[in-house]
Amino acid sequence: MAKPAAKVMLILAAILGTSATLAAERTFDKRLDAPPGGRLTFEADVGSVAVTGGDTHQVVVHADLEGSDTFLNSLHITAEQTPTGVTISARKDRNGWFPWFNFEWGGGLRFTVEVPRDYPVDLKTAGGGIDVRNLNASVNGNTSGGGIRVQNVAGTVDVHTSGGGIQAERLNGSANLSTSGGSIGVTDSSGDLYLRTSGGGINIQNDDGKVDAHTSGGSIRAELRSNDGIDLGTSGGGITLLLPQSTRASIDASTSGGSVSSDLPVSTIGTVNGNHLHGSIGGGGPSISLHTSGGSIHIEPET
Repeated sequence: MAKPAAKVMLILAAILGTSATLAAERTFDKRLDAPPGGRLTFEADVGSVAVTGGDTHQVVVHADLEGSDTFLNSLHITAEQTPTGVTISARKDRNGWFPWFNFEWGGGLRFTVEVPRDYPVDLKTAGGGIDVRNLNASVNGNTSGGGIRVQNVAGTVDVHTSGGGIQAERLNGSANLSTSGGSIGVTDSSGDLYLRTSGGGINIQNDDGKVDAHTSGGSIRAELRSNDGIDLGTSGGGITLLLPQSTRASIDASTSGGSVSSDLPVSTIGTVNGNHLHGSIGGGGPSISLHTSGGSIHIEPET
């Protein structure tokens, strides 16, 4: 009887010994020159990253690490100059025999990086969020486990997340935003938008550009400054489109699960019914396509 009890005590002692190290914290800091023409490349197995553009000729890297000693000792962080600019890497050891059996318990890694405003960034993380602000350059980002926020970017934006929402504000350039697990919001942008989500709604406010936005799991609301071509579609909600009174458009709107209505005057084409509207606004113009399988469609003027 003593042997099973001894084993239990040993296991408890191991757990308690491990939990005592959970408050461990470390930091990583480095400064690197950033000659013109370079770019930032960031790749991490775990952790979040926040990148800010500034009036600097350096890349300034700071990381906060916290968790068990086992977790912290398994992380390997590097930041170095390369022929293409600056590369930051955060790699985590893989356990050999039982990769699923460990006591890391809530370890975390958070990067903050300052770059020159005209420095393009290419960011990839498997376990955290992405936040990019104040750049006059392109942004590429991909995360498997967090949300994405992009603000004050004058350049193309191409970001994707498998596990969170996307918020974008004050973009000046085309944007490709996609998520498999959250909503998408875009505010005060100037440029074409390509938006895709499988798990949330889409909200666009004050955009000036071509818009192609589709969701499988929510409603769409779009308030636009102009019509340069609009394609909105959802399988799981309604569509509300707000346009200037002076809008010119050729419109095709249909729903399988509600009604279609417009507070802007529409010259209809063909048979008119409650769930399909085909015609023109203001004598015709760029195409507006609105389709939903799970809600109503409403077109109204901006206030």
